[in-house]
Amino acid sequence: MNTINRTAFSNLKLNKGRNIMAGIAILLTTLLIFVIPAIGLGTVEIDMAAANKVYPTFHVMYRNVKPDTAEAISHRAEVETAGLRQDPAMIPVPDGTGWMVYMDDTARKLNKTKLEEGNFPKNGNEIAVSNGLLKAMGITAGIGDTIELPYQPVEADGVGYEKKQEFVITGLLPTQKDSDDSGIYSAMVTRDFVEQEQPESVRRYRVMLRVAGAESMTTDEIKDIYKQIALEMGISEADIADNSIYLSANYRDPSLYAGIAGIMLIVILAGIMTIYSLYYITMIYKVQEFGKLKALGATKRQIRQIVFREGMLTSCIAIPLGLIAGSIAASIGYRFLLSAYGTENPLRPVVIELIENHEVTLLKPWIYVMAAAVSLLTVVCALIRPMQIAARISPVEAMRYDGSMKTKKKLRRGCPEMTLFRLTGANLSRNKKRTVMTIVTLSLTGILFMVISTVLSCADPEEIARDSVFDEFQISVNSRTGDKMHPELEWSVLCKNNPLNRDFEKQVMNIPGVEKITKASLLQVELPDLMDGDETWKTGIIGIPEEYADKMQQTVKEGSCTYEELQQGDKILIDENMLSYIPGTKIGDTLRVVIRSGNNLIPKEFEIAAIADMPYGMNHLSFLVLPNSVIHELAGLEMDYYWSVAADQKRLQSVEKELKSLIKTNELLELKSYEDEVAYNEKNTSFLSQLCYVFMIVLGGVGIMNLINTMVNSIYVRRRELGIMQAIGLSEKQLVRMLQLEGIFYTAGTLLLSLGFGNLLGYLVFLYAKKNRMFGILSYHYPAAQTVVLIIVILTIQLLLTYLIMKNFRKQSMIERIRLSEA
Repeated sequence: MNTINRTAFSNLKLNKGRNIMAGIAILLTTLLIFVIPAIGLGTVEIDMAAANKVYPTFHVMYRNVKPDTAEAISHRAEVETAGLRQDPAMIPVPDGTGWMVYMDDTARKLNKTKLEEGNFPKNGNEIAVSNGLLKAMGITAGIGDTIELPYQPVEADGVGYEKKQEFVITGLLPTQKDSDDSGIYSAMVTRDFVEQEQPESVRRYRVMLRVAGAESMTTDEIKDIYKQIALEMGISEADIADNSIYLSANYRDPSLYAGIAGIMLIVILAGIMTIYSLYYITMIYKVQEFGKLKALGATKRQIRQIVFREGMLTSCIAIPLGLIAGSIAASIGYRFLLSAYGTENPLRPVVIELIENHEVTLLKPWIYVMAAAVSLLTVVCALIRPMQIAARISPVEAMRYDGSMKTKKKLRRGCPEMTLFRLTGANLSRNKKRTVMTIVTLSLTGILFMVISTVLSCADPEEIARDSVFDEFQISVNSRTGDKMHPELEWSVLCKNNPLNRDFEKQVMNIPGVEKITKASLLQVELPDLMDGDETWKTGIIGIPEEYADKMQQTVKEGSCTYEELQQGDKILIDENMLSYIPGTKIGDTLRVVIRSGNNLIPKEFEIAAIADMPYGMNHLSFLVLPNSVIHELAGLEMDYYWSVAADQKRLQSVEKELKSLIKTNELLELKSYEDEVAYNEKNTSFLSQLCYVFMIVLGGVGIMNLINTMVNSIYVRRRELGIMQAIGLSEKQLVRMLQLEGIFYTAGTLLLSLGFGNLLGYLVFLYAKKNRMFGILSYHYPAAQTVVLIIVILTIQLLLTYLIMKNFRKQSMIERIRLSEA
């Protein structure tokens, strides 16, 4: 071991207290640098793995494809693999519908079609059915049995006459959970059956395909390729149905990486400042020691190396411990994140299975290497300035150095009388940079804490719930817009036979405890003057009931418009969020729309009467507003879409039970309750709060190390000075008060910056979050409880620190303190 290494190792043991605190700071920094990407990226990866395990893996499905076109698509270079599906016949199921489906081997793999038992049909009249279909048809049979099924062949102009044929069961398909409720079933048949019932001229396949090389592409690039294939093969836009769930699950949003990098940057900067401050504050009092080494012949480079290697030795101990702690924290974090998946989420059991079976490697080797490298680089950056301080002062200056900063003042003003306040001020001003650095380092954590606390305080679960559910319950139609797999669920189709009809209203009102139903309608429209890609922009006009007339007028921010004026049918109210899509729009402009009512397209023009900022419970995410009566008149149909149900507070449980029973009989309706919304919001807020506050506790620990180091070193280097002051009359009570005054200064400075800048930045973040509808934030709530907690924590730490320092200080006699620095 050479001299530099031996000296660095000796300093490691000599400066044990400082290095322990630096080691804790490095450990916590390493822990955060490891945990943030491990949990952030790991959660995304496990979501992807779960989605890939559950959902079909094709990228897109082309419908109504002729046999020769399907063959040509399968041979294209852009296509990795393609499978065929054909529905040759429909099974008339009592109170439901069944489809006979043919899929080749590739289509079955892409669709993840599996059997509970047996084999897929291959030839002739073989069939695979589900027990649900057999039960619905009133048939009792198993594998190997022959059954007779009625069916209607799909012909060029629709569905043909009913036929009957005997089939041999070769396999049992799983019965989907929602099949009994929806009444939709399927059975697998052979290619022989397809050729038997459909001539080639009638056959139209569904082609499922994966784009070649998609692993290195974004979702947009994949879409561009399959849309170009469709264009070249003559497939219309309406016959393109992408597998959106699979594509979105496998698409990594670039903003995710930016968010993780931003959080890590905060941690790294906090780590650099704290570790730098720890070494810097100690270094300014150790300059004399390094001056002696320089007097004995040590070069500047050797001095720098001593400081550097001492820091590296500390890092070599702290970083591995940080990685171990990070591994444990990340593993616990993954388990904790499972609470984010509701019990109704179909991915939850898959995620649990993936974690328990270790099918996804969450703690990857590259994360360990990255965390260790970044932490080491953080320490290196933090040591640069202390190394320069230790190396640049000459031996003569070093012998005289007392830790104070040089100034241009030639004379120091004296005081006719020395007080505790002046003694405290003299010590704090001895090295202003040290004092300022300690306060700033602690304040940065406090500021971040106040910003996070403000956001969480403003995300009030009850307020957010009441913004979307005005009464105790909300019943709405479960339609789907743009779902090319299920066009029958479009609102323009469902409104022809609206499930929210008068019969259903009577059933709801007959429930004991139900007091009132407030109805809101929805009208689907296109805006021909606004494009969404290659298509006109589609949106909805919400029909406001007369009961909400006063609430509607209170939301108007620009212009003026009464409910009665809107009832005339030539004016319309727009939500201010629409202005981001049609900038430059102002009151008095004409808005052209094309109304979709059943199969009819009705052009209409409105004058924009006012701009409003409406709650979700009123506009239901629609940008355009008209009275209910105008909606019904324009559509010529009953367009009720949302029913707000008021109920007796004492009978909420029984009313909810009865409503759920009614809703269960109709899959086209869904129920939302105010209490469920509150519980859901509380769960999300609690989950987010726990993550944020755990992060702040760890990050705050890094900053606290700096305060401890500052106070300890302040007393350590002044032991002889304080001993002399006690010898000439400074009492122990006065000494304690002086240390308390120093602590109060650090506490007051930290609180002043934390609360001042923290509250200001917190309010600005609130305004941004409200404008962009982040976390459902609606109004400002000052984080009073969190502010009190911050004040109590900082005061407690300061008082405890002062007590422990004095307890240690008292262990030495006055003579020992005076003699200590003479050695």
